[in-house]
Amino acid sequence: MTKKLSNIAIAFLFTSSIAAGPVFAQRDLDRPSFFRDGQQMIEQEIQRLEQQNSARQGDRPSSPLTIDSRQLQWQKFIFRDGGFSLWMPQGMQSEETVMLDTTVGEVEFKVFATHPKPYRFLAAYSNQLDRAQNQETLLDSIRDGIIAKTNFKLNSDRAITWGQYSGKQLNLQGEDETITYRVYLIGQRIYLLAVGQKNTEEVSSEAVNFFDSFQLLE
Repeated sequence: MTKKLSNIAIAFLFTSSIAAGPVFAQRDLDRPSFFRDGQQMIEQEIQRLEQQNSARQGDRPSSPLTIDSRQLQWQKFIFRDGGFSLWMPQGMQSEETVMLDTTVGEVEFKVFATHPKPYRFLAAYSNQLDRAQNQETLLDSIRDGIIAKTNFKLNSDRAITWGQYSGKQLNLQGEDETITYRVYLIGQRIYLLAVGQKNTEEVSSEAVNFFDSFQLLE
């Protein structure tokens, strides 16, 4: 049975911050990928790890990996190589390097995700890009690459901004999950934020809080 974290542990998780590593290596390949695997597979993997954790710890308090799905515990993550920070809920973590095939060539993304039930949260940044491409063309190409990678259906696509920078908000529909993406073109990079949840077209308050926490490092 999943144990709740103590008030002290919750306070620590909410206020502490983590500096994400300089390079996201493709490791732990048995871990689920945000792009590759669906919400059901994520939940099965979490249950497996919770069972392993329980068997190892006996009656000791649960690891922070175990999350009470009724209340998310948030933590600040700093991505120094990507030049940004944001708040993400605690949960099982996955890291990978993803190549998106686009009309302007392959674009490499460093991807970090957390998987607190019943959500998935993702933060990613691209390698340095050639800004000779038209902004709208580049953003459209990234959108098409995401659709091809996930094999999800595009429900909506609208233009957004972050400060002076251009972006898109996408809503993609899968068999058992809806993912909302925010894609920003800032300087020489594409920044990609995403929240996956059970099928609903409404953007949750948790997703809005996550998106709004995005900040560039000074």
